[in-house]
Amino acid sequence: MNTIFQIVIIGPNKCISNRRIVSMTDETVTYLVKDYKNGGKYIEQTIKGTEFLRMFLMHVLPKGFVRIRHYGLLSCRNKKEKMAHCRKLLNCIQYISKLRGKTCAEKLMILYKKDICKCEACGGNLLSLSLRGHYMLT
Repeated sequence: MNTIFQIVIIGPNKCISNRRIVSMTDETVTYLVKDYKNGGKYIEQTIKGTEFLRMFLMHVLPKGFVRIRHYGLLSCRNKKEKMAHCRKLLNCIQYISKLRGKTCAEKLMILYKKDICKCEACGGNLLSLSLRGHYMLT
């Protein structure tokens, strides 16, 4: 079981940090797991060593593979150019200059021709209230 501990220490891009491993015996490994049902507190979980090794090896990439965090349109490389190209393909460019610097209510009026600051029933103006960072229309 000492071999598992060495793999976790030496392993590239550790999937589990050494501080989370609480104890090991010849047959089991005990480690800390975040329990989201109980407010994110850490609890100890004990499993067989072979199961721990299987779970650990699921996070090791085969030779020649590279871990990618962001891929496609949202990748950091050329993000602005890609988004501009998407807007052009979707014919959204006509709205960008009109919407820049506008409030949310003004943007909705331009895009959907609907005034969210007017009551649909009587046509009167709605008041905007702020309560602890949340905005309401009354």
